[in-house]
Amino acid sequence: MIPKTLAVLMVDDHPLVREGLRTAILAAFPAALIEEAGSAPEALASISIRRPDLVLLDVNLPGENGIDLARRIRAADQRVKILMVAGEADPWTVNEALQAGASGFVTKTHSADFLEHAMKAILQGQSVLCPESQAALQRAEQRAGTALEPPAPSVLSEREWEVLKCLAHGENTKTIAFSLQISPKTVETHRQHIMRKLGLDNVAALTRYAIRHGLTRA
Repeated sequence: MIPKTLAVLMVDDHPLVREGLRTAILAAFPAALIEEAGSAPEALASISIRRPDLVLLDVNLPGENGIDLARRIRAADQRVKILMVAGEADPWTVNEALQAGASGFVTKTHSADFLEHAMKAILQGQSVLCPESQAALQRAEQRAGTALEPPAPSVLSEREWEVLKCLAHGENTKTIAFSLQISPKTVETHRQHIMRKLGLDNVAALTRYAIRHGLTRA
């Protein structure tokens, strides 16, 4: 059931993204009460005071990833619904988000109409995955022997681990090559091997994997 006066919390560290979400939410729910947060501490403080009906939660946040924050939100208030929002969808991130208590996963490439559909469905007790999220899960399930959990770091060689660490810190190919005293072509080869071994499709997914394993703190 959709509340007559919907209370929504948007959690994203980019003001322009929050502004766009606010516009889309008010177009669908003109009477909605909208709060904003740019970090995990701000989000938790707002939830303790405002008790929103729905949280739109970015996967990538400064200091704490959105999935860990989703777990903390659910622990603080089982009633609140969570819709994860991400730039891209990889199978492990989608699966972790759902296990953390999110009711839906939507990429930022979708229209305001799809966001409205997702919000209404979640508020009515349904689960929603955007087509990209569904496709990511299906690809993972179709891979022989692939589970919906990321492989352990032990599948990577020592050099691949070093390259992944550099990628997680935002270093480009030339910088990594200089730092590790290898050629740019070798860096690209290592990156391709890392993606294949981990079953990930892009650098953003590699970064999320590295964050989960504490590489960005090293």
